[in-house]
Amino acid sequence: MASDLQHIRSYYSPNDLYNRIIEGLDKLGKNLATITLDDLQPVDEFHIRGDAATRELIALAKFTPDMHILDVGCGIGGSTRRLSRQTGCRVTGIDLSEAYIDTARRLTRLLAMERVEFHACSALELPFEDRSFDGVWSLQMNMNVEDKLAWLAETCRVIKPGGRAIFYEVCGNKNTPLHFPVPWAQDSSMSFLLPPQSFRDQLTLAGFEIEVWNDKTDLARSAFSDVTAPVGEPDLPILGVYLLVGDDIQAKAYNLHRNLDEERVSLIEAVAVKPAC
Repeated sequence: MASDLQHIRSYYSPNDLYNRIIEGLDKLGKNLATITLDDLQPVDEFHIRGDAATRELIALAKFTPDMHILDVGCGIGGSTRRLSRQTGCRVTGIDLSEAYIDTARRLTRLLAMERVEFHACSALELPFEDRSFDGVWSLQMNMNVEDKLAWLAETCRVIKPGGRAIFYEVCGNKNTPLHFPVPWAQDSSMSFLLPPQSFRDQLTLAGFEIEVWNDKTDLARSAFSDVTAPVGEPDLPILGVYLLVGDDIQAKAYNLHRNLDEERVSLIEAVAVKPAC
């Protein structure tokens, strides 16, 4: 298990990430003293449909300013910060990658956001007491988790009774195998997808009750409909998620497009509730 986690951590550990983002902002003519969430959006909303999906999930979550929310698999903190800014709630983000967490902390200081904090740790061993959080926010991290029941049970443990957990997750679909590489994995050794119903069953076994279950596969398919096979040297933007997972992002995006079209992956959003005692 430790070696598996190290393999995943290495994939999400780009060198000098914060400084590369700052260099990109400088090339775009952004003033660091007045930087905004929208300025960072091209690089820090690393999930399907980006900030559009984040805003929809925030509306679905119904989190309020008095709440303390845990973001499980926060990356460099894009949706963590947007969730806090839009709702006023306090948010703690965790991620396996120390490189991501270091960047998340430094970007958050740049934005002077005091109600957001970050910790580097495994989602399978959260360093928090039982019933520590009013809710959970988890966007596209299950793909790299082999032991989903352990992750979901640990997530359920740290939520207060009655708390809501928001999941926005890539799942398997009717057909296999996947085309690799994809944005979350270079190969099959670090990709662990369950069909939607199986993932739903794992949520229930972990102690959650399903309140909302929406299939977003058609929207995901539409978002990637124009992605074509890369040819020649990659034409990369100044700021983009390739900074997080490599210059082969266009090949990864194209394979995600193929996997969606060929019914090899799906996308779900869910609200799961921890029953009140």
